[in-house]
This record gives sequence, structure tokens and C-alpha cells, in this order.
Amino acid sequence: MSHDNIELMVDEPIPGHYYWMLLKEESPDQYPRAIAYAEGPLPSYSAAMMAGIAALQRRADERSDGNGVPVVTSFVDRRADFGHSHPGGLHRHH
Repeated sequence: MSHDNIELMVDEPIPGHYYWMLLKEESPDQYPRAIAYAEGPLPSYSAAMMAGIAALQRRADERSDGNGVPVVTSFVDRRADFGHSHPGGLHRHH
């Protein structure tokens, strides 16, 4: 992920509870930081993905004159192993 890109990730920390997160890399030697995330669980992977894409679109609209269209360049598959993810990610409660 380059510092100009935003990555959309979907996680399922509890079976049936899906969360989206937008991540941005500040520098190559640091973990990406969450710049937006689901406030609560969504019922399916596709619902979480669609909500994350909508958040990405809103972000792009805010940064442009309305003509910009974001391109989702990557996502994390729900079957991926999140056991080694960086502390303080989706599982942190505010």
C-alpha cells in the first residue's frame, strides 16, 4: 500500500459480525492507520464491503469537486487470518 492509497478491509472478529475499515499508510516503516471504520457490526461480508465502499466514495467526494471516482485497489478477504493483526485495530472499543 502506498501513502497515496487507501485500503478497504473487512473483518469478522466474531462470527456473523462484520466490520469495515479504511486504512492509510503514513510511511513505509509504520503500520497503516485507520482513518474511518464501522461504528458497529454489519450482518454480512457484502454489507460491510458496500458500507466501506460508500465511506470511500464520501471521502473522495469531500476531497474533489464531485468529479472524482475512487478506485478500490485492494481488500482483505474474510477468510484471511487476522490473528497477527496490529493491536488497536478493529477490536478496540471507544
